[in-house]
Amino acid sequence: MIEPDRTEWQVRCAFNAFCKRVLKNEAINIYNERRQQQAKEKTFSDLTPTGRKSTLYLR
Repeated sequence: MIEPDRTEWQVRCAFNAFCKRVLKNEAINIYNERRQQQAKEKTFSDLTPTGRKSTLYLR
């Protein structure tokens, strides 16, 4: 009777490790996406006065 409990425990541990790995990788992906987005964006105060005017109007 010990063997089924051990198999169930192994499955639980494997699933737990899988879930942790998925969450960790997703957190890394989110961090990388945010870093890439911040590298592309500029704050409004960093723009030159002519750059500010061009962003206010749609072309």
